[in-house]
Amino acid sequence: MKPHVRVKSRRTFLGLMAAGGAAAQSSAPAKPGQPLTDQDKIDVGQRGPEMIQRASALGAENFKQWSNCAQATIGAVQDALEFVPKNGDVFLTGSCLHGAATATGNASCGAFTGAGIVIGHVCGRTRARASEREAQKLATALVRQVAGKFEEAYGSVICKDVRAKVEKKCAEVVARASSWTAEVILKQFAKSEKV
Repeated sequence: MKPHVRVKSRRTFLGLMAAGGAAAQSSAPAKPGQPLTDQDKIDVGQRGPEMIQRASALGAENFKQWSNCAQATIGAVQDALEFVPKNGDVFLTGSCLHGAATATGNASCGAFTGAGIVIGHVCGRTRARASEREAQKLATALVRQVAGKFEEAYGSVICKDVRAKVEKKCAEVVARASSWTAEVILKQFAKSEKV
């Protein structure tokens, strides 16, 4: 029998269901469907490193299956971090964003774009708060951390530059983008000090 856990929000409830019980208690937002804020913390126990590794493995696997770097990254982070809603509309958003969404590859890497989509969904500003610049700062800070990791590894977030560095081995890029995204989300929202 699973221990009784007081659920503070729909998002927490979904996280508990995905985790099989009490593993994902949080101080998530009071309103279901609302983005997390810099005050929200999720209890993932000591599973942070495992979740990051899972995001990486799922990213590579998803890319091999779907051939879409944006959707592969979105799906990997949604599945690796149980408190990230597995929203089909968010996944759908990445449909046309693979390969920089251009014939030339002269735009952001799809894996990087997928990372931004997930981060925005987790903690971005809502349409109701669109005029509040403050509401987008957290998501912007997190996606810039992922951008920094791309720049350190590949010298750029531009698709053609990244692909040249990895000799078109995009599954590797998606794996890294998925793990970096999971890492920055966990560092921001996990209660545990170790991620």
